[in-house]
Amino acid sequence: MTKHCFNFDFAIPLLSLIRRRAYIVSAYCLFSLAQQSNAAGLTVDPKLPPYQPGSLASDEIVCAGNHATDEVLYRWAKIFTRYHPAVTVHLRKDSKLTTDAFDTSIESDTVDLIPAAREPVPSEMDRMTAKLDGAPLVIAVATGSYATKSGTHALAFYVNADNPLSRISIAQIREIYAPSGKIVKWGDLGLEGEWANQSIRVFSVPISDPNGNPMGITNFLQHRILDGDTHFRRSIYQVDSNGPGLEHHMLTRIVKQVANDKYAIGFSGFGFRAHGAKTLELAETDTGPFYKGTHAEVANRTYPLTRTIYLVVNRRAGMPLRPAVREFLRFILSRDGQLAFTEGQEKYLPLTADAAQAERAKLN
Repeated sequence: MTKHCFNFDFAIPLLSLIRRRAYIVSAYCLFSLAQQSNAAGLTVDPKLPPYQPGSLASDEIVCAGNHATDEVLYRWAKIFTRYHPAVTVHLRKDSKLTTDAFDTSIESDTVDLIPAAREPVPSEMDRMTAKLDGAPLVIAVATGSYATKSGTHALAFYVNADNPLSRISIAQIREIYAPSGKIVKWGDLGLEGEWANQSIRVFSVPISDPNGNPMGITNFLQHRILDGDTHFRRSIYQVDSNGPGLEHHMLTRIVKQVANDKYAIGFSGFGFRAHGAKTLELAETDTGPFYKGTHAEVANRTYPLTRTIYLVVNRRAGMPLRPAVREFLRFILSRDGQLAFTEGQEKYLPLTADAAQAERAKLN
C-alpha cells in the first residue's frame, strides 16, 4: 500500500472568479471519484443532501491536531477550500492525541475545532465548560470503524465458544458490570444444568489511566451501559497490555482470556476475534430486536455499541458560530463531506442521513 505524507500547514489564497469556478469543478470531480470508490464497498446514505456552498469572506479555521483524525480533516479541508478559496483551514501540529487536542485548545483561544476520536471524558468536558462559561458544542461528524484493530471501532461482548448463550441485552450487561448488578451467575441469564450456579467471571480493560481519567473504551461503556456511573463491579478482572504488538494488546488478551475460561465474559472489538470465543448478539432490552454486529448494522448505526467521531467547537457559550466554522461543519455533514470516508487508514464510516440531520440542527 502506498503511504502518503501530507503537509497539514497550508493556505489557499484568494483567487479570481475563474479560478474559483475551476476549483469547484475539481471538487465535483473528486466527488465523482469518491462515488466510484463507494461502489467498491462503502455505502454512503443516498439521502444525505449534497453540499450547497454559502458565500464566505476571507477567514481562517484552526483545528487542533489529532493523529486519528488528521487524514480525514486534511481531505475535508482540501475540498472545502476549493469551494471557498478565500478561507484557510489550518491544522496545528502541536498535539497528537485527543487528550493533547483538548489540552492545547483549553490553553489557546485561537483553536476553533477540537477533533475527538472518542467520547470526551468528564474532566475534559468540565474544563471546557469552565473555560467557555457553558457546555461546549459537540458535533458528531462520523461513525466509528467496524472491525479495525485500532481507531474508534465498534465493541462486542465475547463469551467462550462452549457457552450456550447466544444473545444478551444492554440492560443485562448493565446488571453484570454495575457495582450493584444483580446478574452474578450464568443461571441469572437463563442458562441451566452445569452452567446455572457458575459465577460469571467479568473481564475489562483498565478502568482508568495513570492520571485517573477513564480509558476511552471504559468511558464509552460507562455512559452507554452504566448510565454515567464511573464504577464497575469490584470483582472485575482488569486486563492490560503486557508488551508491544497486537498479540499483547489488551483487547487481544481479553478475547484470549474468554477463550480459555469457560465461564468468562469480556468486551473487545470485532477485529480481535479468536478461536475459542464468540460474540453475542446485542439488543437494547431483553425483548430485542437483536443485532449480530455486522458491517451494515454498524454503518447504519442500529448496532447498540457503534462508536462516533466528534468535533468539539471551542466557542464561548451563547455566542454564534463564526460563519466560516459553521460553513465548514455544514460541508462535513453533507454528502460531499461524508464521501471522504470512502478511503483512509482509520476506516471510519459515514454518518447516516438522519444522524447528519440531527447534527446540522445543532448549527442553528
